[in-house]
Amino acid sequence: MKTNLAATGVFVISALLLFGTGLFLIGDRENAFNHHHDFYTEMSNVNGLAPGSKVRVSGFDGGEVTSLQIPDHPSGKFRIKLHVDKKLNQLIREDSLVTVESDGIVGDKFLLIHDGSDQSPEAKSGDTLPGKEPVEISAMLQKASGVLDQASATIGDMHIKLNLALENANGILANARNGKGTVGMLLNDQITAAQVKQAVANADQASANLNQASVQVKQIVANVQSRDLPAKMDDTLINLRHASAQVNDTLTEALGPDRSGTDAGGNIRESLSNVNLATSNLADDTEALKHEFFFRGFFKKRGFYSLQGLTPEQYRTNAFFQKNGNYRAWLNGADDFAKDPKGNEVLSPAGRLMIAQVLGNLDDSAINQPILIEGYSTQTSPVEQLVLSRARMLLVAHFLELHFHLNSKNIGVMPLNATPPPSAGKSTWDGACIVILAGKDQAKRLDAKRLDAKRLDAMRNQEQHSGAEDPIATSALQPQ
Repeated sequence: MKTNLAATGVFVISALLLFGTGLFLIGDRENAFNHHHDFYTEMSNVNGLAPGSKVRVSGFDGGEVTSLQIPDHPSGKFRIKLHVDKKLNQLIREDSLVTVESDGIVGDKFLLIHDGSDQSPEAKSGDTLPGKEPVEISAMLQKASGVLDQASATIGDMHIKLNLALENANGILANARNGKGTVGMLLNDQITAAQVKQAVANADQASANLNQASVQVKQIVANVQSRDLPAKMDDTLINLRHASAQVNDTLTEALGPDRSGTDAGGNIRESLSNVNLATSNLADDTEALKHEFFFRGFFKKRGFYSLQGLTPEQYRTNAFFQKNGNYRAWLNGADDFAKDPKGNEVLSPAGRLMIAQVLGNLDDSAINQPILIEGYSTQTSPVEQLVLSRARMLLVAHFLELHFHLNSKNIGVMPLNATPPPSAGKSTWDGACIVILAGKDQAKRLDAKRLDAKRLDAMRNQEQHSGAEDPIATSALQPQ
């Protein structure tokens, strides 16, 4: 009895060991005990794949297909889940391509994960890898059949064109035998053949003439050499070199330092400096002469005044520039000046028109009198006032010189910041003012023209109030 129980126990234990060993071997073959990562890929055609199909990584068995998700619409793709051994994960990158392969021509289908690039990051569990659609053998055969059909049609077309070419060649040969065409004429026409022979003979004669000319050139070269002309040319060149050397020596001596050690350049610079100094002294002497008792009246009558030596305050109190006979045309900074695209201030069209009207109201005698341009600016900073007032007065002065060809000697400029002279009748101004230094007779004429301008302004205002268009521009001259 004890023997039977022992045998039964040994049998049961042996069976359990065999079952466990078999289970382990099967699990190891199927990678059931390895750690895995799940990846996904999408394809429009699975080409016979099914859950349980093998997954290989670079040709190495590394997992299986666990599920296929069917798309919701015909244009969708199958979503395939891949169960891959974790130890192969370092070969799988984000750019690893998944393709459908087969063992042999009619073998089982499996998924192959190709190696990714070293620069691409390692794929993580749950990532979707890019998939490539499988190529159907039937589609390849169909494409091959289409290519063969096209090749057959091309060969047939070439056969037809070759036959046509042969027929044309036969026709050309027949025409040549019959004396037709250029080739036939050359073969059968004796006159044409004689002309061809004559052309060949002429070519031979031309070649002979060319050879004769070559011989004559050689004779001329020999004649030149026999007369020793190259040597004479060398002597001429040597003489030219000696002459050039003498000229260089002469220039070197002329431009060299003098007895005091100063070269010609230094002497020329010193001479120019002396000329500039003499010119400056002459200008100072002339300016001093203007203020001498005996010559002051002459220069004052001629109108030779220099505003460079006057300050704005001296100009405002100078009786000559503030006479009652002087007339002023005021240019408004807001209307008669504007900004160009670069932000620089320029004369506006209204300002140009106003200056033209000022000159139009003057006669020739008044234009030839001295004209002063006063610049004004109401900027917050005194420096900004000075800069802008100078810019405005120069704009008006240049416009008068360029467009009306006035003598620049008769135009003076003075920047006055924001304060006009007391005789101007204004406490402050922003813009510019054209001052006409007129005599008594000219003042009467300007008075009459100014009254006419006032009447025209009144008529214009009445027409504007009545709705009519304004045909007359605004008068430039304004009362003080």
